Amino acid sequence: MLRIFQALRDLHEVTEELSKTYPLPFPLRVGAGINTGYAMVSNAGSTERSDYTALGDTVNAAFRLESSTKEIGMDIALGEGTYKYISDLASVNQVFKQYKVHLKGYDTPTITYAGTFNSLDNFLS
Repeated sequence: MLRIFQALRDLHEVTEELSKTYPLPFPLRVGAGINTGYAMVSNAGSTERSDYTALGDTVNAAFRLESSTKEIGMDIALGEGTYKYISDLASVNQVFKQYKVHLKGYDTPTITYAGTFNSLDNFLS
């Protein structure tokens, strides 16, 4: 998980640098959804346009969690299972706060733990 968090920090730094180098009329924003569980990897699509990708509810929920970052005004949203894996790390509760979100395609509200890139930087330092 720490490597994933470091990769997210690197992605954020690249995004910030791109924003400074190529100013846009709106801020360039990157969100991330991280979920843990079972998934299947396979070629999907037709024989002419096949794509090797991960499939399954775990992947779908991660995509929906990323979409929820806009709703709650955060940068990173973790699935509940992912948070449990890192919950014993010192100061993780200072980075990720609990939210209840409505994910598209799911009947009941979902618990997510979300934080900002700034708080992630502090956590990784």
